[in-house]
Amino acid sequence: MFLKKIYELKKAEVKELKKGTEKRVKEVIPFERFLPDRRIIAEVKQASPSLGEIKKVDVKRQAELYEKGGAAAISVLTDKNYFNGDFKFLKEISSAVNLPILCKDFIVDEVQIDLAYEYGADVILLIASMLEGDELKKLFDYSKKLGLEVLVEIHEYEELYKLKDLDVKFLGVNSRDLTTLKVNKEKALKTMSKIKGNYIKIAESGIETKEDIKRFKEAGADMFLVGTSLMKSDNPVELLKELSEGYSCL
Repeated sequence: MFLKKIYELKKAEVKELKKGTEKRVKEVIPFERFLPDRRIIAEVKQASPSLGEIKKVDVKRQAELYEKGGAAAISVLTDKNYFNGDFKFLKEISSAVNLPILCKDFIVDEVQIDLAYEYGADVILLIASMLEGDELKKLFDYSKKLGLEVLVEIHEYEELYKLKDLDVKFLGVNSRDLTTLKVNKEKALKTMSKIKGNYIKIAESGIETKEDIKRFKEAGADMFLVGTSLMKSDNPVELLKELSEGYSCL
């Protein structure tokens, strides 16, 4: 299974990672700063395990286009093995835009959180399906101590039990099953609609059109993470504006 493989790979990888010497130069920007006016988290993703290489870009320029198009935040892939990412992209992007930056990686160790913080991330992703409850709590609490926001991601509704001892504010529902890499938007819509609680709910994966935005909004989503369609677009500024209509017209 992909998720088990990536977990083992990351555990080996973090043994080689060391806390950097970077000094964080920006204050942490609240993840929800631009709500309710902006709703889309635009992703810088040059490759993925399901698609291979998507597009090589100047990550700083791509982020600037997203800001121009009205993104609420920017998600930055830092995983090298499957996404052609780098922690250094966080620094490049955070110095270029005035938007919250999400470090998107398979986080299994505090050293990854240290690097995300040092390089300018404002939010980190923790994947509930990959972490045991005690691991999730440990990494969640460590992130909060640094002053970072945390986006906790689930795929199955049943994974919510892992959040019972956490003060989760941002909850993501991923349409992609990370064990098979297949997308099931219908399942994600059902999961989203069942979630109760005072979360800012974020729809992840498979968001390609303003119709997708409308459907997830009706299911209870507050924000929408969009990656592949924006990376493939020749005009991400206009696509962002078009996608935003999917929320504003409801």
